Amino acid sequence: MKSGIFTRILLYCLLCSLIAIAGCYIQIRGYSFPQARYERTVQLSRPMSAGTLFAANSNDGWITVTGGDITDCNVTATIIARADSDEKARRIAEETKLKLEQFGSNLMVKLEKPILMTNQSVDVQLKAMVVKDCDLELSTNDGDITIENINGNTDIKTDDGSVSLARIVGNIKIRSNDGSIDVQQVNTDVKLQRDYGLIDIQTDDGGVTLSRVRGNLKVRSNDGSTRVEDVTGDVNIQSDDGRLTVAYSDDAGGVCNVSLVTNDGAIDFTAPPNFSADAEIITDDGSIDTDLPIKVTGKLGKSGIKGTIGTGEGRLYIKTNDGSIRIK
Repeated sequence: MKSGIFTRILLYCLLCSLIAIAGCYIQIRGYSFPQARYERTVQLSRPMSAGTLFAANSNDGWITVTGGDITDCNVTATIIARADSDEKARRIAEETKLKLEQFGSNLMVKLEKPILMTNQSVDVQLKAMVVKDCDLELSTNDGDITIENINGNTDIKTDDGSVSLARIVGNIKIRSNDGSIDVQQVNTDVKLQRDYGLIDIQTDDGGVTLSRVRGNLKVRSNDGSTRVEDVTGDVNIQSDDGRLTVAYSDDAGGVCNVSLVTNDGAIDFTAPPNFSADAEIITDDGSIDTDLPIKVTGKLGKSGIKGTIGTGEGRLYIKTNDGSIRIK
């Protein structure tokens, strides 16, 4: 009996190895796996002026946008189709249509995909060079989004994919269901004929990293650590599960409003120079360690501290249900 089971397992492993080596088409219980792949590239170009909104949705596939001192919007679209035959994959790729259209002050990439049958797919990867003084509205269902050197508002949505931003001047809004978020060198304080002032991030699953942030910050995370370095404005972070690390810049003002809350995870907070705040620090299960002098108000509780740092002009609220708190 045991010998028969081992024989079947051995035959199954041998069959899987042969399939992997041969790269052949297989079908299991009516479900086939596409092996044929066809790729084509489409170039799109249109004049673009400062203040334009550039919008794109790739559905499946990454999006990369870079701003520059140019007068045109140039988009390179790579269409990758897969099917169970070369002919079908080529037909899917050729029937996938893209246009770069102007709607008032909006410039939009319009994508039309053919009807796909079982075991057929098409990914569209977009690489765009745009006027750097523009707003962006980008979304993808499955793919990364990368943005560099933009002076304008940025609105991003992704269901499954990482987000990376660098050298941005303007408001940032990010909504991510699954994927890491990395934001570097952002300034929301500068006024460029728009109302700047906030980085607003929400993610269901994924770590968040921000550095060199000039402006206010709001982060909501269901699962994942959040790390913020070299920040200057107000900070509001709430996480259901993840460690929070926030460090202010040496040139930040001493008066700011900070709220750091996590249900499960340690919290590390480095205050700006000459920090002044009304403070409340709470942990249900963990220690509290502070290098900053806190003038305690009322009785010193077992799990929390209420008091004043400096003259108490700003606000500091730190809470974790399970984890230690470090303040310096």
